Amino acid sequence: MKKPETDGSVRNEASSENVSGKLKKVKYGSMSLITIALVIALVVIFNAMASYMVKRSPLKIDLTADKRYELSDESIDFLKNDLDKDIDIVVTCQRSEFDSISDYVESLYLRYAGVSIDCPFDMIPILLDKYEMYANQGKGKISLRYVDLDKDPTAVKKYSDAYGEEIKAQSMVIACGDRVRVIDRDGIGGMISPDLSDQTKPKLVFAGESRITSEIMNVVDANPITVAFASKVNGQPIYSTSCEDSVTGLRDQLLTKNGYFCTDVDLLNDELDTEKFDMVVIPMPSVDFDKSVIEKLTNFLMNDGNYDKNLLFVNDYMASNIPNITEFLADWSIERNDGKVLVDGEKFMGSNPYMMQVVQASGEETGEKVNNSQFIVSPYSQELKILTKNNEAIVAPVLQTYDTSFSVDPSTQQTFDDKSVKNICLVSKKEKQIGHEIDTYKIASSKVMVLGSAYFTKPELLLQSNLYNNSAVLLNAINKMTGKETNTVIIPEKSLQQSTIAPTAKQDKTIKVIVIFIIPAIVAAIGLGVLLWRKNR
Repeated sequence: MKKPETDGSVRNEASSENVSGKLKKVKYGSMSLITIALVIALVVIFNAMASYMVKRSPLKIDLTADKRYELSDESIDFLKNDLDKDIDIVVTCQRSEFDSISDYVESLYLRYAGVSIDCPFDMIPILLDKYEMYANQGKGKISLRYVDLDKDPTAVKKYSDAYGEEIKAQSMVIACGDRVRVIDRDGIGGMISPDLSDQTKPKLVFAGESRITSEIMNVVDANPITVAFASKVNGQPIYSTSCEDSVTGLRDQLLTKNGYFCTDVDLLNDELDTEKFDMVVIPMPSVDFDKSVIEKLTNFLMNDGNYDKNLLFVNDYMASNIPNITEFLADWSIERNDGKVLVDGEKFMGSNPYMMQVVQASGEETGEKVNNSQFIVSPYSQELKILTKNNEAIVAPVLQTYDTSFSVDPSTQQTFDDKSVKNICLVSKKEKQIGHEIDTYKIASSKVMVLGSAYFTKPELLLQSNLYNNSAVLLNAINKMTGKETNTVIIPEKSLQQSTIAPTAKQDKTIKVIVIFIIPAIVAAIGLGVLLWRKNR
């Protein structure tokens, strides 16, 4: 019996429908696969472009009230317009360790002060990214990297060889060729400190930007000033224990931080090599020098008749019976009003009459004028008088009191002179003509600056630049005296607000992970699910 022809037609139609269905599944599946591939490719390309662009321009908006994640205009201007050399910044720890530093310091505040406070050391790596980004927009370049000295102990060998000392973990190395500066662990820890200007509630200030920008400027300075910092005489400290923090402030927070390369010397036992040193600093001597030391200082300043050397002398009002030092200063037409403390009848800080406000004097020897909105305070000062002597010294005031100042005897508290303007800081200059021909003629000069307050350079007065101008005014005068021409930027500390609307650095990392990894993974999973669903329909 013959099968109906319709059976073959039905089979052919069924076969055609089956093939057509499979083709549709393949078509839809392929489209899904292509769509997934395109989405993933677009996300990868977008992230790659964003990673490249973030190195060239800021794509993030800093919404914090204190602008903690952004550099100041002064730093940005220097990086983009003035930096013309390549810089290496090497941090000797992993980036994530800054989170640990924050947690550790916060636990100390909670344990010892009973205060829960945000210590955002994790902002430092973000700011370092900004240094790299802005520098790369200008003529110079900054290369930033993090190294683990436990895994690679030779990672900073070339820098430690040039630096002359071991570079330890949790330090920041800033180098330009063989010029190396190091911010050690304590220096990084000191970038965030208590705000001493506000005693009403616990607050912190961030001084890290000022330190980092200054160190970058230091390594690119073509003509650094080298300083013989007189810390000892015949093996004994030159200053009393009460002045130790003022000495540290002068050497580390003012001079070293701002490009003066300081070497501690013993005034009696070490040579003051005029080929090596440009300036000598004598901080708060508590005892007199013998004649050989005085002669050594004089010979340094005269420089075999070539002059062009400088000396900074910081006075300790408690020092007495120092005739040789007195004679040395008198040769430069300066006299310290021995054993007397100046008190201003009106211009002092808070309830302490010895925290006296002073002002910059008129004249070019003061250097650049500072912002008048901050105070210049000179605690426990001593009057400096200009002597009229038949010598070549020319003396000019740098800092003076208001005209309501008077002097008292510190032992009896008796007033012994009238109210008037007193000199707190003087600079004396001796000049000499060198050469007679047009191509050799010049006027060479050596200078001696005397500061009448041993406590003018206390760290809290130098670091709190949002309240005090001590750092800026003294640095400007020293720069003027030494002829230091490299741009020096005084960047005020940032007062860190404890309540912000922007994400923290930790939250910022979480957002990055979500955008770069999790969202693309979700998109890929959805696409794969659609593909499998369509394939099995």
